Amino acid sequence: MKKIAYLLSFILAVALVSCQKNNDFIKEELEKALPTIELTSLGLIQQVGPFTQSDVILVTFGGAISKADPGMFDMAWYTAPSSGPAALVDSVHFDGWITPASAANGNNAITAELIPTSYPNTSIITGNLTLKLTKLPAGSKSYTLRLYAKTTDNKVGTVSVSKFITIK
Repeated sequence: MKKIAYLLSFILAVALVSCQKNNDFIKEELEKALPTIELTSLGLIQQVGPFTQSDVILVTFGGAISKADPGMFDMAWYTAPSSGPAALVDSVHFDGWITPASAANGNNAITAELIPTSYPNTSIITGNLTLKLTKLPAGSKSYTLRLYAKTTDNKVGTVSVSKFITIK
């Protein structure tokens, strides 16, 4: 959110100080201010918990990528304790942003699409994860989901939701 506030402040300052319109300059400065990769949303599609270990959930995520190409994608489940640090429960590595379910990734899958924007070298990320919950221990426990989107030059964008799901 800070980056957006800085970006809006910069746009306002340029507009107030400028005596002549120089759209190329503004576009170049805006592009410099954009983060390389940013994940901004994470949610469930028409599913309501609590879930069981035999369930498969469809998770949606979104964000933006600028001046970079998609690389790898990782996701991880963490405990969501009421106090103390969270512990890693399970993680999945995808070699790309479009990877079908296989034994190598625990029969989880990812599909992501890059939608071009009017900003140069910038695309919106929209994607889905199909996740099996078999490795999450039952017992009315809540889990946090964290996503790690990586570019080919190793920049990382993350998003997480605490107590994302509960396994009964």
